[in-house]
Amino acid sequence: MKKETGENKSGKTVEESFAELEEILAAMQAEEMSLEDSFRCYEKGMKLVREINVSLDAVEKKVKQIAADGSLSDFEA
Repeated sequence: MKKETGENKSGKTVEESFAELEEILAAMQAEEMSLEDSFRCYEKGMKLVREINVSLDAVEKKVKQIAADGSLSDFEA
């Protein structure tokens, strides 16, 4: 089976996505942005949130599988 990389569709890890989301939030809070720029940041942030949720759901599914059968086969190369 394929080795799990922990990356989402954009090729980022969950941690990288969270860091980018934090940067977006900080920029929106610290700077006076135009409405258009704020909307772009909001859209980008929501896309990251969806990607993070998909990644976390996949991990949760694998944890449940391990709990059910004790197998680590999905995590081996």
